[in-house]
Amino acid sequence: MKKVFMMALAAAAITLSSCGNKTNVPNESEIVDSTEVALNEANTAADEVIAQLTQNIEAKDASALQNALEAVKAKVSEFLTKNPEIAKEYLAKVQNFLKENTDKIKAVVGDNAAVASLVDGIANIPSESVDALTGAGDALKALGIDLTQQAGDAVEGAKDAVEGAAADAKESAEKKADELTDEVKKNIGDAVDKASADAKKKLGL
Repeated sequence: MKKVFMMALAAAAITLSSCGNKTNVPNESEIVDSTEVALNEANTAADEVIAQLTQNIEAKDASALQNALEAVKAKVSEFLTKNPEIAKEYLAKVQNFLKENTDKIKAVVGDNAAVASLVDGIANIPSESVDALTGAGDALKALGIDLTQQAGDAVEGAKDAVEGAAADAKESAEKKADELTDEVKKNIGDAVDKASADAKKKLGL
């Protein structure tokens, strides 16, 4: 009987060792470059607003142009909260468009001081680097973008994300442990049954 039990334990150990050596390797298609995704988001958003600005300039619609520029402000504020690198890329692309179309924009704006101020404010925000952008507190405040609030929102959002990820990880780990326990029990039971059956067969029982 002792021999049968030892054989069962050996079989169980081999089974567990085999399970433990399995490694889940993700497919290459599942690995996503988050930086590339973020920059694509910035470029897509910039292309959309540039298309809108182009349409407003061609229509000589100062009011619509102002609305589009307000949307630029909102998007810069949103991206600063998510990732300053995205904000820099987005802003630099929009600024480049504004500088290339200065004369056309002036022709549409005319003596509308509010729109002219908005154009100048956006065009002159330092965007050559992330440090320059995040350090331009006064220029951003003049446009109604408060970096202090943005930082607070970012920290709060990061805290919520971390807490959520921790909760998900705990739940996943507990579920995996339960599944592993059930699998181990089954493997041990199967191994014991097989070892016992083999031993009985050899003994002619």
